[in-house]
Amino acid sequence: MYPALALGSFLVLLFLTIPIAISIGLAAFVPGWLGAPVNPSQVIRTIVTALDSFPLLAVPLFMVAGDIMTAGGLARRLFNFADAILGRLNGGLAISTVAACMLFGAISGSSPATVAAIGAMAIPLLTTNGYDKRFATVLVVTSGTLGVIVPPSIPMIIYGMAANVSVSELFLAGIGPALVIGGLLMAYAFWYGTRNKHKIRTTAGDIPFFQAIRSSFWALLAPVVVLGGIYSGIFTPTEAAAIAVAYSAFVSIFVFRELTFPELIRVVGRTALTIAPILIITGTGAALGRVLNLLGVPTMLGSFVSDIVSEPLMLLLLVNAILLLVGMVMETLAAIIVLTPILLPVMLMFGVDPIHFGIIMTINLAIGFVTPPVGANIFIATQLTKLGLIEICKGLPIPLTLLILGLAIVTYIPAVALWLPAVF
Repeated sequence: MYPALALGSFLVLLFLTIPIAISIGLAAFVPGWLGAPVNPSQVIRTIVTALDSFPLLAVPLFMVAGDIMTAGGLARRLFNFADAILGRLNGGLAISTVAACMLFGAISGSSPATVAAIGAMAIPLLTTNGYDKRFATVLVVTSGTLGVIVPPSIPMIIYGMAANVSVSELFLAGIGPALVIGGLLMAYAFWYGTRNKHKIRTTAGDIPFFQAIRSSFWALLAPVVVLGGIYSGIFTPTEAAAIAVAYSAFVSIFVFRELTFPELIRVVGRTALTIAPILIITGTGAALGRVLNLLGVPTMLGSFVSDIVSEPLMLLLLVNAILLLVGMVMETLAAIIVLTPILLPVMLMFGVDPIHFGIIMTINLAIGFVTPPVGANIFIATQLTKLGLIEICKGLPIPLTLLILGLAIVTYIPAVALWLPAVF
């Protein structure tokens, strides 16, 4: 009864448009207030403990690094490099857009930041060169999901903290799935470009190849420094996030000279306004997850699932369906913090690797960025293009199907995610 009251109160508060951080926090207190063996002081201690976390520092730092990259010209140079390499193919500019999202995600770790940074450059350029505006918008919206699948990924950091697993292993496990999903979206862009090549102008040659490499060298070095340092063991993911901030600021101010110190302070200030509610959600979400754990929800869920599911393949199908629905209505980081303590013990009962499950959860919730009603990527795109929500959603069926196909491949072929962690 108490778990149902906690979750029910959370849903009611959301329905009343109470901010999600406050809704989660109040729901965590409800069982204790109603007489459950959960001391409210435990809720407060859990919030403080969750925020007093070294790995959690990586989240705001990667967000700051992504915003500095956007303001300082690194994101634009990554896009120009991708176009210089891929622009000669049918649909080359669209394929370059997908590649640029992958490159930007390899530093920012954020899906909405990827859509905002790459979309602001790519969508006008695509439409100017003959691509349909809705296609261009939808491609950026769906490719933006790669921002949290390509390592380093903010949701993976949160999952690693919630599941007590190695963030570095999660980052390694994200590379294979990112290549699969990125490849599917590039194939879609190539198909569109081939079908409409009579009205699309290629951008190959607009920026000479060697000039693109020379101008984007410092931008391309950023993911090499960040990911190379993590995988070689030189520094932790949190230290890598701090280095990403320092590197992007240095290059933006002293190399590209597109950012001044006063502008840097304003960028950090804007990012702080975004970071604050995320950290509050992280703390209150951890508290609600702890309360549900103390009330035995994972055990009850495990018994229920065992009664209706007899093998891991069916369990994975059921969990994917649940996570896809959750991703449509719940903020990603909150969903990870609340659901990981509930679902992970059930997955372990059926022999599912926790690293594999972390990647499955990340991809499912990444798809939530492109599905209404929450769909953060869609709302960012509406601001960039002035297209209506319904108009964008009309273009989603094919790329959304490709995202779900990529999810199915990663789910039922675990080696796609687990081969790199096994090698290292």
